[in-house]
Amino acid sequence: MEFFQDLTGSLFWAAVLSSGLYVVISLAVGLLSRKSDLLKPVGAGLKLIVLFVAVQVFLHLGAVEQWPRLGRQLNFFSWLVFSFAALRLGLYLYGDLFVVRWKRGSFPAAFKNIITASVLVIVLLVLLKEILNINVTSLIATTTVLTATIGLAFQGTLANMLAGLTIHLEKPLKQGDWISVGGHEGLVLDITLRSTRIMTVEQNEVYIPNSRILNEAVVNYSLPDRTVVRKLSVGVSYTVPPNRVKEVILEILSSLPSVGRNPAPVVRVVQYGDFSVNYEIRYSLLDFSLYVETEAEIMNLLWYHFKRRGVEIPMPIRDVYVRQVTPEGIRAQQEQRSSELIGLMEKVEILTPLSRPELEKLVDRLTVLSYASGEVPVKQGEPGDSFYIIKSGRVLVVVEKPSGEKAVVATLGPGDFFGEMSLLTGAVRTASIQVKEDAEFIVIDKDNFRSTLAHNPSITESLSLILSERQAGLDAERERLDSEGVERRRRVVSGKILAKMKEFFGLAK
Repeated sequence: MEFFQDLTGSLFWAAVLSSGLYVVISLAVGLLSRKSDLLKPVGAGLKLIVLFVAVQVFLHLGAVEQWPRLGRQLNFFSWLVFSFAALRLGLYLYGDLFVVRWKRGSFPAAFKNIITASVLVIVLLVLLKEILNINVTSLIATTTVLTATIGLAFQGTLANMLAGLTIHLEKPLKQGDWISVGGHEGLVLDITLRSTRIMTVEQNEVYIPNSRILNEAVVNYSLPDRTVVRKLSVGVSYTVPPNRVKEVILEILSSLPSVGRNPAPVVRVVQYGDFSVNYEIRYSLLDFSLYVETEAEIMNLLWYHFKRRGVEIPMPIRDVYVRQVTPEGIRAQQEQRSSELIGLMEKVEILTPLSRPELEKLVDRLTVLSYASGEVPVKQGEPGDSFYIIKSGRVLVVVEKPSGEKAVVATLGPGDFFGEMSLLTGAVRTASIQVKEDAEFIVIDKDNFRSTLAHNPSITESLSLILSERQAGLDAERERLDSEGVERRRRVVSGKILAKMKEFFGLAK
């Protein structure tokens, strides 16, 4: 008991004990900080708290009784250090761990500094009064006047800073959101004390004062989720039924991967204009950053799909041009078109059995369709009954393997053709056709070709021979057949194809 009294009464032993306590615990904190990424940012703060504990131990072991004035000053500074360390530790737990890591938000260092300075001023005034017994009334009055002066001088800056703090607390927007404010639209890069920085779709950085964001209407395209509904307008001729227009537009939207399915796209008639029926297209976009590319692709595909389906996009006319149209002129245009198409069709192998008059009749019934680059007019595995001759442009022949891998096996250009087996036998498509360059196709379907075969059934035998020779040639290369084997294979294949053709077109066997 006497030893303990001597220890507590000795300032030397009090200093040794408190210093040893600080050194041991500080070393332990340093070791843990180096091993833990979570503790590393607060290692210095934890050591300050250990210092506070060590000073308090030193004071309670006799320093206050021996040196009262020094004891009060040490007590004042130790509590000030403890308040700073505890505050920074709390800001780290809330700002860095909760807001940044857990909520994926942002908590700028400037906010931490402002909060720390504000709280420390209050703590300093309290400690001056409670520990050092200093009258802080005059100090508070002076601080108030100084604060008012600074506030008036930096009114705009302070307004932006308070607005930035409000944005971080209420979180109407955050880093990574797509927003529209003050005529600017872009991706939020960061939010500082003074301003919010966004990147527009034109790759321009725009700095918007935080006070302006709070005072104006802000559209956040990323809330409540990333899906956003966009709208487009298009005008169509009065001669086209609305349901037909809606069908074509919805077909385009369903082919685009960037367009969402929930909510489903909607097409509405919104106005009967002077020159057109105006439609509003509403569709959901899964990623707002793709809206420019998606809208451009929709407008691009509208032209091609409308042209193929006979949907006219009228133009507002201000100047009237009168052109005399005569029956002779119309016949000349029709004859020129027929001559051009027949010239292409005469070069197609499977159409060689058709006479010139038969080709002329077939030309009157076929259609010429336009497709955009990237479109897929024929998909592997789908049923078909049409035959395509490439009038212009280039296409890729794509085969999907059982593993799901896709391979380009050929490139076709003007004069080439595909889909003959589907036209003549109704066989499913064995490959997909992807348009490489904008293309026009001469399309002959089952209904067009049926009348030709009905008037001349003998053509079926010639067609079956042509197809069987092509098939036998492919088999010979694949199976290394000799000439006799090729001939036997050709007869077998020809008989099967002929039977399928007659069954498909309903001809007498």
